[in-house]
Amino acid sequence: MADYGLGFDTGGTYTDAVILDISDGSVVCCSKSLTTRNDLSIGIAGSIEGFDKELFKDIRMVSLSSTLATNSIVEGKGCRVALIAVGREFDRSIPVDEYICIKGGHTLAGKEKEPLDEEAAVSFLQSINGKVDGVAITSYLSVRNPEHENRLFELTQSILDVPVVCGHQLSSSLGFNERTVTSVMNARLIPIIKELIVSVKNVMAKNGISAPLMIVKGDGSIMGESIALMRPIETLLSGPAASLIGAMTLTGVQDAIVMDMGGTTTDIGI
Repeated sequence: MADYGLGFDTGGTYTDAVILDISDGSVVCCSKSLTTRNDLSIGIAGSIEGFDKELFKDIRMVSLSSTLATNSIVEGKGCRVALIAVGREFDRSIPVDEYICIKGGHTLAGKEKEPLDEEAAVSFLQSINGKVDGVAITSYLSVRNPEHENRLFELTQSILDVPVVCGHQLSSSLGFNERTVTSVMNARLIPIIKELIVSVKNVMAKNGISAPLMIVKGDGSIMGESIALMRPIETLLSGPAASLIGAMTLTGVQDAIVMDMGGTTTDIGI
């Protein structure tokens, strides 16, 4: 009985699929299909349509890489995001759909700088109900004390039925603006990555593939789907990262320049 791995790469133009023999890393079969933006599962299903279905019962792991997150950032597209900044104004270095800055925040020692303005937060959240697809929350020096972010997380979940991202969960950097940008980008990507993962799992189920699904990160390592749904920003550049790892594996070359040319971006890695 063979052990196979199935890999998907969903780009802005094409979705690629490959089955590898895990024992020796050899390519058993590969195929390509157009990415169908209106329903990703169609393109994903099309990429394995010509494969021998007998191979599916011996698939031990499914990996997924994608440039959808990267393309969303490059093209300035994505889902509607609201930002709640606490204790300090955000410099608006990236656009947000809804924004408020409220009182609160902490000191470097982790002590409360001033009380959190929950009334302003609740009023804002009620006003954006139905207008956004995700909410990012960043409080000044929350890496020293995330109390205000955690409280706003609870309030947001009680009012809105959308994904919520807190800055301290994504970065330990003291830089407020950097942490805020990361939070906004992560919130913007959650619905995109969720749609992709759900589409892959639906195709797996329809084809009787019961192997675990792992998502490629931007550094070439992998993470579970539950982590990817919380931290989709870590999938940025996962497509080119997978290309680098694949080129190294198939050629045995350790030092190389690899070019990944897609329909939206061209990426070069060393």
